[in-house]
Amino acid sequence: METNTPFTEFELKPELLASLKGIGFENASPVQEMTIAPVLDGKDIFAQAETGSGKTGSFAIPIIEQILRDEELMGNDKRKVSYVVLSPTRELAQQTQKVFTQIGKPLGITSTCLIGGENIDTQKGLLKEHPFVLIATPGRLVDLIKQKCVDLIDTKGVVFDEADRLFDMGFKKDIEFILSKMSDHRQLIMVSATSNMDVLNTAYKFRSHPVELRLNADSLLVDHIDHSLAMVTGAEKMPLLVNMLRNIEDAYALVFCNTQFMTHVVAEWLTTMEFKAKPISGRLAQNKRTKLMEEFRAKEITILVCTDVAARGLDIKDVNFVVNYDLPQEAANYVHRIGRTGRAGANGKAVSFCAHEDCEYLDPISELIGSKIPRMELTDEDFAKNLPKKPYIDYKTLQVVDRNASRDGGRDRKDRNDRGDRKDSRGKTNTKRDFKDEKPPVFKPYELLQTPTWVGSESKDDKRIFVTTTKSLDKAQKNALGYYRVNDASLLKWDITKQGPKKFFFFGARTTTYKFTLKPIYKKLLLPFLMEMVKISRLNVFVKVNFDKDKKNININFSGSDERLFSLNDKELLFAYEQLVKVYVTTRVHLPGNIRINMSFGKNGPARAAKAGDRNDRGNSKDRGSKRSPSRGRDKIDEAKITGMVDQMVAKVLDSSKPVTLNAMNSAERRIVHQHLHDDKKVQTTSLGDGRYKKIQISLR
Repeated sequence: METNTPFTEFELKPELLASLKGIGFENASPVQEMTIAPVLDGKDIFAQAETGSGKTGSFAIPIIEQILRDEELMGNDKRKVSYVVLSPTRELAQQTQKVFTQIGKPLGITSTCLIGGENIDTQKGLLKEHPFVLIATPGRLVDLIKQKCVDLIDTKGVVFDEADRLFDMGFKKDIEFILSKMSDHRQLIMVSATSNMDVLNTAYKFRSHPVELRLNADSLLVDHIDHSLAMVTGAEKMPLLVNMLRNIEDAYALVFCNTQFMTHVVAEWLTTMEFKAKPISGRLAQNKRTKLMEEFRAKEITILVCTDVAARGLDIKDVNFVVNYDLPQEAANYVHRIGRTGRAGANGKAVSFCAHEDCEYLDPISELIGSKIPRMELTDEDFAKNLPKKPYIDYKTLQVVDRNASRDGGRDRKDRNDRGDRKDSRGKTNTKRDFKDEKPPVFKPYELLQTPTWVGSESKDDKRIFVTTTKSLDKAQKNALGYYRVNDASLLKWDITKQGPKKFFFFGARTTTYKFTLKPIYKKLLLPFLMEMVKISRLNVFVKVNFDKDKKNININFSGSDERLFSLNDKELLFAYEQLVKVYVTTRVHLPGNIRINMSFGKNGPARAAKAGDRNDRGNSKDRGSKRSPSRGRDKIDEAKITGMVDQMVAKVLDSSKPVTLNAMNSAERRIVHQHLHDDKKVQTTSLGDGRYKKIQISLR
């Protein structure tokens, strides 16, 4: 995409003009025409332009020009870093490095690429050569700064390349750390295809008020990209893709999937049909990803199946076909994906497949681009026939699995391979998901102890049951994880209670009501909670949790250098942890009455647990010298009598609206009272006093 404005009009150095001409650059693209002058004037800018418009040149050209103009800098062999370019992905950083090398190397302007996945010692050696420009991913640059291998105090400017993606990918803290190591007077250059207020807010935080430059802000899509939508079922995606690839002459294509697992399934499936296809995703080592991109640019591979790791900023010439095998879950990614074709003024074609599980993402995409995606009219002739069987891919290794494996192993692999679009023998959709590309929920310490608060579509008395109505199981599971404040999706058990109609009659997402409970997998439920509690308490101990099915015991043991703290003050800390565990478990799962929680510490855990049990279980007995078992004292507690007395006191509180205080009780008796009134919406209980025996106050909520 060029204008009629030659680079000679920007008063660039003759040697830079010669270098640009040597690589075929004579006229500026619209975004370059818009940004070169303000960057040369030293202004901070935020430039928004559609994908494929030449944004890399919009900052690379003026940066190189500014370096050439600084004679003192050019003549200093011991110079410090002049400019930093931050890239969201390793591939984009490598590509940007190539642009700087193409333009700057003939002029003696060196640059270095610093990315994760490559040898950091080698990169430290490159830094000793004093490059003018660093192109880096934020994480690796932060590592080198902390190791005192990079000094940015004299840096003249920093670039946020694909700025929105940098922040979407969670690099905000790294970026702020990097900016804090620079002078307040450095220049800030931000380029992006979509806007992001987080980007601008960070700029304002670091005393920058950038000039906002927008090219075709009303249209995020390049005009000469023909994009369309194919309404299909999940089973029809591959037949349609194969037919399209066979009918496009010299197809040079990118196929986008939402998960790493699916990229490998699709690529291997295409390979069995003799397409030159390969998958690329974040699970691959950096050297393999780099090699794949080189093979794709050399057209040794003609179909690259990828996740969004390849959607941002990659300038791959001549790509004539883009397929969204899965609709992107983030609307902005639609712009970046289809922008991989139709670059540099060429025509491009993009097709998005929309099965019922994809339809919920349609409206956000249409809202972002300001129009609906044109729909394709499909007939039976548009689908390839007699496709080979879908390959079996091992979920952990992402390698093809032998179909002639053992019967049991084959069944397991089939279940894993077909997740997302198959049903089990009972007709229920398989709930296993690919969580590798997702970040688990993160909860603040105080939230872990809170009773789940109802956030469903209707109120329920039993807080251990969660009901939610959504258009996808994925979203329902995320809601349930947040409700229970747990991170492990394998703890979730669910049923469908109600299904609404599909959005597009035959196609589209349907509104479904799900009922969730937590499986009583005590180790998975308790271990993360206890580890967080130990961290909050700043104890140097290890936690072990196991469930003895025969004895119906949940055994919890603490061991380590701070284990002695559990023995102080008559094991007060141990009993405090016991109460925390009971509150946490009983508010999340149905805990049978015959299950007992045993707390212990040190190597002699069981023995110490028994001694702790003496204290907890003997109740009001004064016979400290008897040899009876700890459980006998507990058996004498009349739970029915205690709960009956509590009900009388609750009635008294409700009649008088004044709190009532019960006589002092031991921990076992207090536990009965607290659990009996735990879910009562009208009254609440509070323990009063210190030591073994405490009073309980019942008051209005």
